[in-house]
Amino acid sequence: MYYAKNKYGFTLVELLLVMVIIGILAVTSFSFIGAGFNIYNQGVKRQEAVAQSRFILTRLSKELRHATPNSLRLSCDNVSNGACSAQQCLEFTPFLSATHYTNYLPTTAPFNVSAVNFALNNLSEPQVNDWVSIYPLSSRDIYDEAQNKRLQVSSYSALTSELDTWQFSKAFAQESPSKRLYLLSQPVSFCIEGSSLYRYSGYGFYTSQLNAASLQVLAGVKRDLMSNYISNDLTARLFFTLGNITLERSAVVNIYAQMGFNDTEQMSISHEVHVPNVP
Repeated sequence: MYYAKNKYGFTLVELLLVMVIIGILAVTSFSFIGAGFNIYNQGVKRQEAVAQSRFILTRLSKELRHATPNSLRLSCDNVSNGACSAQQCLEFTPFLSATHYTNYLPTTAPFNVSAVNFALNNLSEPQVNDWVSIYPLSSRDIYDEAQNKRLQVSSYSALTSELDTWQFSKAFAQESPSKRLYLLSQPVSFCIEGSSLYRYSGYGFYTSQLNAASLQVLAGVKRDLMSNYISNDLTARLFFTLGNITLERSAVVNIYAQMGFNDTEQMSISHEVHVPNVP
């Protein structure tokens, strides 16, 4: 029978030493991988914040340039009164198209207005119950129907191939020096709510401007998220400011967006949008 004289193996100290080395290598590897993942994650958030800032500035600029003259208004425009601590809304009414009327506005029934046919410029023709505005000089003229500067179309028909007849139930309050007529869409609101920017539509005309909390509870309102990286402190500086409106130049909407990301990083953007303001 054969017996091995020498037996080879690892001592307990050697095994413990190997386990310690493997543990150190594992911790180092995980730390390296974790640091790389954190850097990648921060980069993704930074890129997302930049992309969202570009998107909201482009979207706001595009929509505001189609705002009806003098239809812009802010739910709060003064940081000192504390009303803008959590929310701020910019509201305006886009116009679908515009044309010129040819006769003087009637003051007695029938209230018919002759205007250049939209089809000549490949524009959509109005429908019964669409809203029309003539010579709005303030946001009240747009949102308060009692001012008689925003009326509904009661009938619409072709007068000639170049002219159409618009009929209304009452007279407009004032002639437009340029005889310009605006076919209106529904009002739109962009609201800052905490760290998010939302767009509201489909709620109609209200004499007093609605804030975000009021818009959220209305039936049929469409609410779209535009950005969730907003970090503005509305008690110190507003997201939206509106320059003094005059009839000699464009209205100016200043957008001061602070985009916060990665818990500690912040990017500030100041952007101006010029809105044609002569009705």
